[in-house]
Amino acid sequence: MSDEQNKETPESIRPWAQTPPPGFRPPPRGRRIIVVSGAKGGVGKTVFATNLALYLATIGRRVVMVDADAVGANAHTCLGVERPRTTGGELSATVDTSVPGLSLLRAGIDHPASGGTRTVLRTRLFTRLRELDAEYVVVDIGAGTVSTLLDIYLAADLSVYVTLPEPTAIENTYRFMRGAYVRVLHRNAPSREARVAILQRVADLGGAPSPLDFVRALESEGSPYAAFARSTMETFAPHIVLNQTRVRADLELGDAMRSAAYRRFGITMDYLGHIDLDDTVWSCVRSRRPLLVESPGTKASKSIEKIARRILAIDTGKGRPRTLRTVPHESHHDLLEVDRGATDEEIRRAYKRVKEIYAPDALACYGLFDSREIAELRVRLDEAYDVLLDPLRRRPYELSVFPPEPDPRERIPAAHDDGEPMPPAPEITPETEFNGALLRAVRESQGMDLKDISQRTKIGVVHLKALEDDDFPALPALVYVRGFVAEFAKVLRLDSSQVSRSYIRRYRRHLEDRAKL
Repeated sequence: MSDEQNKETPESIRPWAQTPPPGFRPPPRGRRIIVVSGAKGGVGKTVFATNLALYLATIGRRVVMVDADAVGANAHTCLGVERPRTTGGELSATVDTSVPGLSLLRAGIDHPASGGTRTVLRTRLFTRLRELDAEYVVVDIGAGTVSTLLDIYLAADLSVYVTLPEPTAIENTYRFMRGAYVRVLHRNAPSREARVAILQRVADLGGAPSPLDFVRALESEGSPYAAFARSTMETFAPHIVLNQTRVRADLELGDAMRSAAYRRFGITMDYLGHIDLDDTVWSCVRSRRPLLVESPGTKASKSIEKIARRILAIDTGKGRPRTLRTVPHESHHDLLEVDRGATDEEIRRAYKRVKEIYAPDALACYGLFDSREIAELRVRLDEAYDVLLDPLRRRPYELSVFPPEPDPRERIPAAHDDGEPMPPAPEITPETEFNGALLRAVRESQGMDLKDISQRTKIGVVHLKALEDDDFPALPALVYVRGFVAEFAKVLRLDSSQVSRSYIRRYRRHLEDRAKL
């Protein structure tokens, strides 16, 4: 696709999916494309997609349901219409359903033409989507992680992934997230050179690494593409629906997966809600009757309607995923998912919750952590709990992580007290790697001594001097050092995230080298 075609992508498409697949042009204003995929066959993605389309039609929207499942194209069964005919893998004509405003289009991907491929058909599918006379186009693309399927999923205005509360489906969900993240990197790389370098590093790490592991690897190497990889990770927010929930543990699984995916992948998953297991769904499919038409008052129908309303809210900009990062990343508060001012009771409840999420046999962690990683994480959770419940340990810890903001009214001198001019400020660029000597040079260029910094940040002079001397053995634990460096940078009016990221990278290398001894 040419650069000129790429510029046509509308702002409505999510920032992590700005490059459309080959053959795709943005839909006319007002037409929205919603794509539904799933963890595997049988998770209920077709039932969900057809009833989502049906709900949109019942509130007065013109909707086309597109069946693009390469293995199980049976949306016609869920809608109670005859199977649309295709010729040689070509797209069918739209077929009206019993619901006013809703029609069905069968893509024919499950039966490619002789000598054709599903890849060609998926490309042709997007050409047809832009021509449909509809306000909403709901597309069932089936399950999988092939590149053309991921391209469709990522290029839609809104995409939904359906999974089940069972180990194989949960593992496939996390596998899909890793594959989708890599595909976003491939599609949105700033240049061909960047794309080649990024994909080579992805291959070195196994082909589909954890996004957080990949970002940390690039940052530790000083890669120029680390910032791009991190921003992609932080803006990638897949929408998840949990189907066929039975017991209370299933109802809590979606939020547990959200916490676990954030901890392991650095991704904020947007959990849209659950759909109760309901025999009515089975009976409606068997009788070829749409669920929301045949049994609108059942638990499954109400669950689907609730999720549909959430999707509409997101589509109109009124619903956004709640971020988990309200405190410094990897801090004790972040591990327990509590705010700075959390009470003892809130900490106890949070600790109980996260210990259940990260139990050795927890379903939310299946395919996400190995046994060693779970054991290490549970040790950190115990430490966080002990520190935050002990007033004598909590106060100094919070001072190191949440030091008071410096008073902007405090004057920064322009010259030394003896009248000597300040040394020139060192040159700082977005690529600058910070070390202790550079921090000292910036401080001295602003006429401040370590006592000034200590007074504003409440960090001891001994620790500040150790930072400037790169005296890593004299520094405390990693989480404290991160807070110290960030506050030091704020007082010096530097980019605290850049300073902290580059300094901590060097500190991590020190810790790794010491561990090898």
